[in-house]
Amino acid sequence: MDKFNGHTAREIGMLCSHAGVAKAQEKWLEFAVKSLLGGAFAGMGGLFSLIVEGGAVGLRESNPSIALLLGSLVFSLGFVLIIITNTELATANMFVMTYTTLQRKTSLLTWARMLVLSYIYNACGCLFFAWFLAYWTDSMNTPAMKAYVVAQAEDRVQVANYWSTNFLRAVGCNWLVCLAYFLSTGAREYVSKIYAVSFPVWAFGVLGYQHSVANYFLIPIGMFHGTSFGVGEFIYKSIIPVTIGNIVGAGVFTALPFWILYGRDDTAFDTSHLPRDEEKNMNGGAVLEQTSS
Repeated sequence: MDKFNGHTAREIGMLCSHAGVAKAQEKWLEFAVKSLLGGAFAGMGGLFSLIVEGGAVGLRESNPSIALLLGSLVFSLGFVLIIITNTELATANMFVMTYTTLQRKTSLLTWARMLVLSYIYNACGCLFFAWFLAYWTDSMNTPAMKAYVVAQAEDRVQVANYWSTNFLRAVGCNWLVCLAYFLSTGAREYVSKIYAVSFPVWAFGVLGYQHSVANYFLIPIGMFHGTSFGVGEFIYKSIIPVTIGNIVGAGVFTALPFWILYGRDDTAFDTSHLPRDEEKNMNGGAVLEQTSS
């Protein structure tokens, strides 16, 4: 794949494996800071999306599909920032850590620890951004924007058949997010990484799928502006089914098939075509920064 300036799928699997092992060995403080930033970055993308879509009242009435396309496109900003800055996203870790656990390079205990910690810190980063940098800054400064923020939060929580609907939406969401991670890992330069991340994330936004980390921004910001539901309903109808669905999307739909295809016979591959720093990483050195999420 030299002419495409990227790695083969099998090489990407090897890079993901190295990334998972490196994450498991990372110092607590670094991992915590990366996860907090990852949550905040997801909130940035969410705020960007809400302002674009919430402010386009006429467009939402005349052509809602175009408004949704625009809002979902700018929403991908948060995921681009996470990839390029080498910070942490729990939903990507659901894929990477499951992949390395299937390879028996990390333990189930490590899998649980990494997922729980990154999830908690991501949630804290999202909530911090929602309260201090979205609500207190009065970013939703028109009645139309405030009404839209409340409506989109209620649509996420008070959907019919909320458990099955939110679970399945979350499965589809993290399938696409993990594919975005996989594709971006295969790219060697930033422009390709941005494209690789943006399109799958753009797709899950347009399709109305549910992302557990992003929901810690998108739903609380609506609650701050006066939704008709409280914290308990948010947890039961959204957090629990969406989180479980994200885990299934990452583990069953992404990590398992990629492990079957590329991970079961994981051995060192030819690195003679790689730049020196990448060759070192592929032969046991520190994992490439581009593989972290």
